Amino acid sequence: MDTNLYLKEINDCKKCVAFLECAHFVFIDEMETFEFKKISKYNKSKRIYEKIISDFKLVNQLICFEDLFNAATILRTLYENIIYIIITSYNAKLEIGLDMSPGQLRKLLEDNCDHLFTDFFDKKDFNYIYKYLCKVIHPCSMKELLSYLSSTIKCKKHLLINLKYTMILIKYMYLNYLRKRLKMDESQFDLNFIDCCTYVNLINISLFLKNMKNGMHIVKKYMIYDINNKYIKDNKKRCDELSTLLVENDKEIAKNAVVLLEELEKQINDSKYKEVIDSILKG
Repeated sequence: MDTNLYLKEINDCKKCVAFLECAHFVFIDEMETFEFKKISKYNKSKRIYEKIISDFKLVNQLICFEDLFNAATILRTLYENIIYIIITSYNAKLEIGLDMSPGQLRKLLEDNCDHLFTDFFDKKDFNYIYKYLCKVIHPCSMKELLSYLSSTIKCKKHLLINLKYTMILIKYMYLNYLRKRLKMDESQFDLNFIDCCTYVNLINISLFLKNMKNGMHIVKKYMIYDINNKYIKDNKKRCDELSTLLVENDKEIAKNAVVLLEELEKQINDSKYKEVIDSILKG
């Protein structure tokens, strides 16, 4: 790779990380304004509820330490805890027994998606996030591949950024529910932030896919037994569609992103977060 292009890519990654760090700070601060007693009547979940914010901070710290697998492990547990809190606050009479599985709670989340969240979320989103975190954590060919990629300078940053975005998406999901639970209006500030974060991660993914074009032999080496695996096929299709979308609509996407970023910038300037966000972006 040309040295100048490589340096530009590193700089782009740093900008992605800084922007996502701003969202992390804002969403954490917003979470701290909610009280358990106003959210849930299911008192058995109170201790788990009280650990949510500190666990998010721990995941973010592990990502900053470039500890991909431990960050993903705690994030998956945190995701399960959030789903548990949402479902038990929505239905305090739900019987939580020893044999209650994460899949049962996710199914309840999917079945009640329209009541629990705004239309930002589709019921398929919840299982997709969970499957991704499981593939990162469990010893399998995907983890073998990711362990190799995370040891390379070119790919490590992209994997960490994608995990950080996943964390922020889970945060937004949680805040989205908390607001709806208290019959609060949807936060346009939060919505613009997560939309901008999604655009930032699209940039990150496009850089990752560009690097992987020259490394497909590595993917085939690690995924040799998974060519016909449904998960691999589905994700390859998603990547191909995303890649095509980015190439064919790059100007329109960039134009829309500029408008969105300008609106978010105005909201930030009018908020209590301006100084902190300026500091984070300046690095």
